[in-house]
Amino acid sequence: MEDLAIIILNYNSFDDTSREVSSLLKEGVPAGSIYVADNNSQDRQRIEQLGSERNIHILLNNYNGGYAYGNNVAIKKALEHGKNYFLLLNPDIEISIATISRLYKDLKEIPGLAMIGPRICYRNDRNKIFSDGGLLFPEKGFMGDHVHYEKPKDSITISDYNYDINYVDGSALMFRKEILNDIGFMNEKFFMYYEESEWCLRLLMNTPWKIAVNTQAEAYNLFTKRSSFYQYYMTRNRIWLCRLYNGNIKYVTKERWTLARRALKKGKLMMTKAYVKGIYDGIYSNLEK
Repeated sequence: MEDLAIIILNYNSFDDTSREVSSLLKEGVPAGSIYVADNNSQDRQRIEQLGSERNIHILLNNYNGGYAYGNNVAIKKALEHGKNYFLLLNPDIEISIATISRLYKDLKEIPGLAMIGPRICYRNDRNKIFSDGGLLFPEKGFMGDHVHYEKPKDSITISDYNYDINYVDGSALMFRKEILNDIGFMNEKFFMYYEESEWCLRLLMNTPWKIAVNTQAEAYNLFTKRSSFYQYYMTRNRIWLCRLYNGNIKYVTKERWTLARRALKKGKLMMTKAYVKGIYDGIYSNLEK
């Protein structure tokens, strides 16, 4: 897998990032295959030191441009190094070299496959599925869901490859470089959330490429609390997807106004503001890159 780049985006997550780097190196991943991009976080100096100690690639960005920006920077650097395949990982993901090798082999051997991800389960309950692939519902304002979300693994019967999905979860996503020529890089305007969804939609709607999840290859994540920060970007970016791909804007705005009113009644002013600002920015902001 010498032509594979493994990219980890860091933003104030040094403990998880260093754990992930150590795990990959211990399993035999070459140091030259690992790229850590830091989005100008408080961990900047520690990340730089980690790179020197482990002899991995470090990219220190001068500002926090979000998920797509940080990963795009690392992808471009890896392209300069001749990489043909790319694995994007969130710092909290646990993934084995066996899973990485299987995904890499899938991209190499399955005709027409452009992106693939593993089954993602919970780190604190490894029998519980988080995602067997992402789903999007444009008629519901691009509400998202995950296949087999929260279901026990032993209760599911499914083929090894699930192609019936709308996106591969960006916490563990492997792709081939050819798609960059066909659809370009991720849209950095999104900043956080739905950027991989938009990327996959762009691919599926404009090319014959396929995407899939290999349910026999597993990775493990941590559940994070859904803050006002999360709700703002989820609100704004769902509306943006509706604008880009003819989704139901009325549905998502009505749903989010309802949530804003509920938050206000509970005295959660920051959450209320997040929903309202997300609606306003989603409808009126400029979508051009």
